[in-house]
Amino acid sequence: MSLWLVGARGAGKTSAGARAAALLGVELCDTDAAIERACGRPVRAIFATEGEAAFRVLERELVLAALLRPGRIVATGGGAVLDPEVRARLARHPGTVWLSAPPAVLAARIRGSDRPSLTGAPIEEELLHVAALRAPLYAEASRAGRVVDTAALGTEEVAAALAELWRSLPHAVGPERRA
Repeated sequence: MSLWLVGARGAGKTSAGARAAALLGVELCDTDAAIERACGRPVRAIFATEGEAAFRVLERELVLAALLRPGRIVATGGGAVLDPEVRARLARHPGTVWLSAPPAVLAARIRGSDRPSLTGAPIEEELLHVAALRAPLYAEASRAGRVVDTAALGTEEVAAALAELWRSLPHAVGPERRA
């Protein structure tokens, strides 16, 4: 069993996921980083040269393949839930968790980063628009009702919550389960 993290960019999927993976002694798979390694280019360059649609195809393939490898924490890209099959498969997975935060918090976290704009609008406006479109998709993907509001939590607190969720999974793999 794996723990799958969905949510908007800036919600803490990678940072808290990495910390939780370290606490649990399991691997973190960051799907954006995996795509960058596979393509030899940053996500921003893929968006710029091939477009978002091409990136989403790569993301879909990687996420569907990753669903076959248990025993790790997977930080998905913010748009992974746009694909209906990915969303449906995540919804059937008991370890899918939505990391949530309001757009203003997300904007403060990602301001100045190299993350590509999805709309070309100012970051606050873009995040409001994207949140309105994707929040129902994140909720659908995390059908088990696993939501961690990261707005007022630090990385360590979110990681601790994720580690606790990991331990609650039926077939968790990790040092603390190998008694």
